[in-house]
Amino acid sequence: MTIRRTSFNSALVSTLCACAALAIPGSALALNEGGLFYVNDHDGAGACGGDDVAEGFNQTDYLRDAMVTWGWDRASLYGNTGVDFQDIADVNVDANGDDAADPSGIDSADVGMIYTHGNYDGCTSDTSRSTISMGSNAGACTVSNGTTSSSNDVDWGDTDLNVMIITTCNSLQLCVFEDGGYFTNSDSLGIVLGFHGTAYDSGTHTNNFENFVDSSRYDGVGDNWVDKLTRRPIGADNDECGVAVVYGATTADRDNIYNNGGLQDWKTVTATGTAAMYFIGGCDPDTGNEL
Repeated sequence: MTIRRTSFNSALVSTLCACAALAIPGSALALNEGGLFYVNDHDGAGACGGDDVAEGFNQTDYLRDAMVTWGWDRASLYGNTGVDFQDIADVNVDANGDDAADPSGIDSADVGMIYTHGNYDGCTSDTSRSTISMGSNAGACTVSNGTTSSSNDVDWGDTDLNVMIITTCNSLQLCVFEDGGYFTNSDSLGIVLGFHGTAYDSGTHTNNFENFVDSSRYDGVGDNWVDKLTRRPIGADNDECGVAVVYGATTADRDNIYNNGGLQDWKTVTATGTAAMYFIGGCDPDTGNEL
């Protein structure tokens, strides 16, 4: 079953591994914009190095096509060396960031997604963070979603972002969450979808992602992600654990975003300093403890 764990208040506190203002419901009166990024080619000219992956374009392009079919105002797709540090990082915490640039910055969109390699560190030193690999070595090759100013490059939600999908290994690691590492957003961002432990670059993963997109236009954006992107094959310590971090002042507020929010129906974010992580209990991945 899906269980919930609430964090500390922020004021108080080939795989996809590196080895691969208030939200307004979407309507005719509001722009619907997507900003989607993938890195399949990690070792080509101008890249940051690492194993290539296969499914990044397939997944981000599927979501882009869905947005076009839904009649969205913009669905931008950037790939490989077109994915660099300034697209994802925020100038408020790093002078080289420009995530509010329209349309190239991820925070200029309502729904953002990045598919690449990722990792995590710092859970034993109160500097916990997840890292996201870039496609271009023109700037920094990793973006940190972390605890302190010295290990954080992001402030998502201070422009437009409502839903963020991070398809990397360790993008929402439980120990980083428990150490307060994901309180780096503000304002409109209500939910981040990602993985505790290893995420797999596979056709099965892509099929599950497509099912998530098809079922999550208007509701279930959190519940569908956790249910459809968690995969538990026969074997030990190799589960794929889809998890969600949801922001809100109360359990009811967070449950409303998790269960009733959609890719095109963004629920009111009542607070960004309190959050819960949602996951399926017992999921036991590589590169992560059992949930």
